[in-house]
Amino acid sequence: MFNYPRSGPARRTNQLAMAAASSPALPAMRPAILACLLGIFSPAAQAGLGDVISPAQGPVADARAMHARSFSAVLDASASTSLPYSSHRIVLPDGGVATEFADAGGFVFAVSWAAPTMPDLASLLGAYKPSLDRAQVAQRSSRIRSPRLLNATAGDWTIVSSGHLRAYSGYSYLSSRLPAGFDLATLR
Repeated sequence: MFNYPRSGPARRTNQLAMAAASSPALPAMRPAILACLLGIFSPAAQAGLGDVISPAQGPVADARAMHARSFSAVLDASASTSLPYSSHRIVLPDGGVATEFADAGGFVFAVSWAAPTMPDLASLLGAYKPSLDRAQVAQRSSRIRSPRLLNATAGDWTIVSSGHLRAYSGYSYLSSRLPAGFDLATLR
């Protein structure tokens, strides 16, 4: 025979567990509960470096993921026939700025940042964040040690990041996806 507590939170927990197990509506509600949990805990569709910005959301998902104060389309490829790319500026919570550069199809080929604190590079770099982690480990193990500068290239991907307290900046790009005539000085 089981020894259930007669009072207190443990008894209430046991009562709730037994009531939930015996409830006929619970099995029918499981798919709805699962769908709600997936909707709540799934990340918003956002575009980092190498991803495509959703035409439906634009840079809104990225701005939301970085808890931005505001965002704007600085240069729009569809509005300007002379530029084959768009630039989306996201104002970060600390007052810094992150900028995404996307081609006419919405592919993010470059990102840049300048902020008093390091922005969320996982959001900015997307699938290239593990490459950043590997580059940081490689720099720590090399003879060239600079806590303020990281300059790394891995195949098509390049990152330049520097900073110190209250002044972090950098940029990252995919060299094979840069539009013809794109000036890298735009990223600085």
